[in-house]
Amino acid sequence: MHYRDDMREIAEAARARTFAAARDDATVIVSTDTNHVGWLTGYRSVLADADRYFRCAAIVTPNRTVLVTGTSDAAPALEVLRDPTCVHRYGVFYVSSVEGGIDLASMPTVEASFADALAAALKAHVGPADVVGIDGVTPADLQQVEALVGGAKTFDARPAVIKARSVKSPGEIAVMRHAATITERGLEKAFAAARPGMTELDLATIISTEMVAGGGIPRFVVVTAGDRAALADAYATRAVLKPGDLVRVDLGCTVDGYWCDMARTAVMGEPTPLQRDRYQALLDGELAQLAIAKAGITAGALFDVAVNRVRQGALPNYQRSHCGHGLGIGPHEFPTLNVANRDVEIVENMVLCVETPFYELGWGGMMVEDVILIRPDGHESFTKLPRELRVLG
Repeated sequence: MHYRDDMREIAEAARARTFAAARDDATVIVSTDTNHVGWLTGYRSVLADADRYFRCAAIVTPNRTVLVTGTSDAAPALEVLRDPTCVHRYGVFYVSSVEGGIDLASMPTVEASFADALAAALKAHVGPADVVGIDGVTPADLQQVEALVGGAKTFDARPAVIKARSVKSPGEIAVMRHAATITERGLEKAFAAARPGMTELDLATIISTEMVAGGGIPRFVVVTAGDRAALADAYATRAVLKPGDLVRVDLGCTVDGYWCDMARTAVMGEPTPLQRDRYQALLDGELAQLAIAKAGITAGALFDVAVNRVRQGALPNYQRSHCGHGLGIGPHEFPTLNVANRDVEIVENMVLCVETPFYELGWGGMMVEDVILIRPDGHESFTKLPRELRVLG
């Protein structure tokens, strides 16, 4: 079996940060948030990727990790968890094991449903003296776990989990840096190949191929050209690239569950004065963010400096709901760089996207977006490609 000790170590650090952010007397954290289950256990489930309604759970203590998941997930989960007694299964799936292989008999009894498997796991691993933090997506998730832990004390652990996610460990940083590298590798190849007559899908294919070759999963590959560049989140189509078209590319992939999210803009041929001037205003706004991005700055300051600087250029009426966000196991994490988070302090080892998009229906759209790691005296940019308006063809 190919053991994923790298993911095991990253998950250990995630659990330690979660307990540090939770109540001092917490002894158990239970999560039924599919994304957080992957983060806390280190195991990323294909089932969770393929089915938005898939149910799973993690039950973690400082010294033990238990996964509740579908029966077909059990064997791949052991590449990270290793201990068959810590995987509680539900549902029907047939698999056998060679002699000396995975000890299926040592796994807990297969249950009929997620609710049954969760109940069995909580009964086995949570006692009345425990203090249980519950991380659920909905109030119903919270109530379900509360009803199953008997006399144990409970509290809402979701704020602690979200806070713990916002600061990245060295292992997480290394994975996210790689995700950015393979994303940009694909974008550079696509830009180098771009010619009039190619389609948005042609470029998206080149980008996606490099993501997969580097161990990533393409999540969104937004390649929009001409007036379609104004469509903020749209799939690439067979629209043909023509001379003079803006080509806006907004890209996201994951590697082992960790995201990259970056963007660049190009023109098929030489830009018009309006294209050039508008893009320069957007670039100046992002550069203003980068100039002040460091630990101790606020999310509001990063928003304000971007909007105000763009308005000094060729877009005096520029408006945005946000100019960036946290990044990690989700494409948009805390903190969002906006007015609502005006006083939220940016701290060391947060990973942020900083961006200044602009969309005008009937004309087109353009943006520049980078992934940065916050340092005490500045930042490291995971994205390295030139930010200037690219001339293609």
